[in-house]
Amino acid sequence: MLAAPTPLAPTVAPPPADEADPALAWAGLALAHEDGERWAEAAACYEAALALAPRRPALWLNLAGVLARLARFAEAEAHYRAALALQPRSAPAWSNLAALLTGLHRDDEALACGLQALQLDPGHAAARFNLALPLLRQGRWAEGLPCLEARPGLAAMASQLPLPRWDGGPLAGRSLLLVSDAGHGDLIQMARYAPLLRRRGAARLVLAAPVALQRLLARGPAFDAVLDLAPALAQGCGLWAPTLSLPHLCGTRVDTVPPPLPTLGPDAARAAHWRAWLDAHCAQGQRRIGLVWRGDPRHQNDAHRSLPSLAALAPLAALPGLCWISLQRGAGEDEPRQPGAALPVQALPAPLSDFDDTAALVAGLDGVVGVDTATVHLAASLGRPTGVLLPRHLTDWRWLQGRSDTPWYPGVMRLFRQTRPGDWAGPVQALADALGQALADALGQGLAGALGPGRLSPGAAPWAPGSAAA
Repeated sequence: MLAAPTPLAPTVAPPPADEADPALAWAGLALAHEDGERWAEAAACYEAALALAPRRPALWLNLAGVLARLARFAEAEAHYRAALALQPRSAPAWSNLAALLTGLHRDDEALACGLQALQLDPGHAAARFNLALPLLRQGRWAEGLPCLEARPGLAAMASQLPLPRWDGGPLAGRSLLLVSDAGHGDLIQMARYAPLLRRRGAARLVLAAPVALQRLLARGPAFDAVLDLAPALAQGCGLWAPTLSLPHLCGTRVDTVPPPLPTLGPDAARAAHWRAWLDAHCAQGQRRIGLVWRGDPRHQNDAHRSLPSLAALAPLAALPGLCWISLQRGAGEDEPRQPGAALPVQALPAPLSDFDDTAALVAGLDGVVGVDTATVHLAASLGRPTGVLLPRHLTDWRWLQGRSDTPWYPGVMRLFRQTRPGDWAGPVQALADALGQALADALGQGLAGALGPGRLSPGAAPWAPGSAAA
């Protein structure tokens, strides 16, 4: 028997009167709160609905999703299982439970749930997509990359483009339009496929990219044109492909990841400008380390991937000989200017204008530390030693699991992983320890102060890649 739910704390206004079905009225109010991302209020309304109608699986299913949003994962799992007890052949319930278990790193259970959903409904796109993350994270890319093709929004994008979609076949003499279908960091990462597509015969490559990346990616021979989507469509390409599909279309496996785009680089004049600024704001001999501690709040996992504030990096303040430079844009960028900051960080004189400007500044740094955002992709693509702080919840598939290095940026990137959701103390301390050890090693070799900006050797990098999980 399903126990009646315990009412939640938030007080919500009663729903419009519906004498025929008051539970439905509470559910309608819950949906309105969901639309406004008022998750606690939505949960309270679903609790009220379930108290009136505890045998309706949809109410358990919807409340489970809201509880997951509130990071109340054990309760969310219990509610998904309650929905399945009432309706065991519900493909959406099995699929949603798979997604929840994936976020908790219970990958084998997640895969079993996802496969059960597909057995019940082979055409369930969300269930197929939910299989992608655990498979890819385990390094099973031959199985996982096809599942990634079921990602939300891709079918709608294809229906709006008046071109046939490239299926991975011969490209000899063909013109290919690449359309960015994910975030800025994804596109920086996937730009590496341009040389491979040229080797496969593509005569012309046109990239439809966000404005913030156009100047950076248009420099060099990788692409014939980098434009907004409308003018890119007017370039006369015969095929198109979404950029996040390139690993699948090119048959990439963990041991065949192509190197970052070799021609990626900043504007020389802007790089000189930022180097002069760094010279003026960092003491001679200090290592110059860029910092980014928060991502875009609109990202679905930002509440877990971003640090709560700059104060979370306070252990780094004890390390001598470092000049910390803010690379933060948007949320959190004013924190270094606040009195009593836990970590002394140089704030920029003005916001970075785009990723070309960011690249010009990063080129003058000895390394970059950040959460999982576009900036760490950019820094590693430019060859800067990069330390990445990764969340436990919904760790992105690209970082695999159980390792501190990555095939996407070999030799320059090290990963510092949470072991418990929300606990940043562990990975931040691991980063501080690795950085402190590298500085001690450099002092022992007589290298302190001898390496100028941008010349920190891989062996002396604060996050020299290792094979064990950090």
